[in-house]
Amino acid sequence: MKYNQPYGVSDPNAPYINGNPSTGQAGSIPPAASIEYPQREIVNLLTDVNIAVPANSDLHQLAKAIQSQRLNYSADYGTANAYVAHLAPAPDDYFAGMVCRVKIGATNAGDSTLALYPLSPKHVVRPDGTNLQQYDLIQGQVATFVYDGAQWVLTGINSAGSGGPIYLTAPRTYYVNGNTGDDNFDGSQAAVGPSPKGPFRTLQRASNSIAKFNLNGYNVDVYVADATYAPVQLPQVAGQGQVSWHGNNANPAACLIAGNQTNSCIGMAGVANYMSGFKVTHTGVGSISECNGIYGNGPWLMGIDNFEWGPTVGAQNRLVNGSQLRFGLSAFKISGGTPGGPYSPGCFIECSQASKADCPLSVHMTLNIVGTPNYGTAFIRCFDVGVVDWVADVTGAATGMRYYVATNGILNTGGGGPNYVPGSIPGTQLSGGQYV
Repeated sequence: MKYNQPYGVSDPNAPYINGNPSTGQAGSIPPAASIEYPQREIVNLLTDVNIAVPANSDLHQLAKAIQSQRLNYSADYGTANAYVAHLAPAPDDYFAGMVCRVKIGATNAGDSTLALYPLSPKHVVRPDGTNLQQYDLIQGQVATFVYDGAQWVLTGINSAGSGGPIYLTAPRTYYVNGNTGDDNFDGSQAAVGPSPKGPFRTLQRASNSIAKFNLNGYNVDVYVADATYAPVQLPQVAGQGQVSWHGNNANPAACLIAGNQTNSCIGMAGVANYMSGFKVTHTGVGSISECNGIYGNGPWLMGIDNFEWGPTVGAQNRLVNGSQLRFGLSAFKISGGTPGGPYSPGCFIECSQASKADCPLSVHMTLNIVGTPNYGTAFIRCFDVGVVDWVADVTGAATGMRYYVATNGILNTGGGGPNYVPGSIPGTQLSGGQYV
């Protein structure tokens, strides 16, 4: 609506003046448009909002219409990853600062768009400018988007994901394939299908998706195809349940996690992760990094089965600050040793600071050592209240010191004797360490 100047006045911005009978001054004549159009604008707004029939009995309807915020709210009329809002009135264009709230109709599987009908869709990003990840938009959620002049920004989340956990209501399965997968897929099936259906490409992509869940009594299974994978930081999830990572139990070497930078092959987190059928190896530069196989730094718990350890620069299994690693009863294999470096020792197991490596004492695990690998520090080192329960049926041999225990560390072999732990050099027991 434009400004409608007094009737008979050519200046489009001329003001209205009052008449003065005492001086004979005539007042402005209002044209019909100056009365009708403001009423039409108000009635149209009330109609667009549709919270009440326009009536003279309530002179606060305009305020209530604005208060309702319904002008920028819509149900979703699109599909997963391609959302559509129908606003009333329909917008003519997108404007920087425009806000739209949408009740999401389908959970997103990744990168997404939002269109305000009948306008063309615009890309949606997180506040840090990155593409949306799976589960950033949840079915039934009311999501708020702000247009920045080029694309929509989803508010209320950070770079790690949405503001709260997603509670599982059923078990969930993901697939990872380092050869055919794509991290823009949804991970929902092993074979590549119509986008976004298909396996993830990296373990980390699966971990990031799982990290958003509260397991809520359900389990998550991740099936990993034979390939070589980059290191992974496992997810820390809430709620009861287990996250099981299934590699190749018959040939763990075919499902290889290979590190060559500064991070460890597998970073432990939470208390729900279990991995089976993997091999780890690390060729990074030990002088500047940990370069471990499995690394736990915190009150984490992880179970493993059917694992193989190839050569690493740092410890093949390093546990500090209360971490616990549980070895299962299946076959384990060592096909390479570790020299150690300034930031991580050359050990098969290092356990300290109230951490524990737990091999079953009642039923022996089996360990096959091939190629006589060398351990630059000791095969097992435990100190500072670290505990290692080591009862294993070992074939093959390793070189280097068998064990080092000190400062209230405990190495429990179940009475296996001084030569029970693999190695070629006698072990060392110092400063309150116990070898049992």
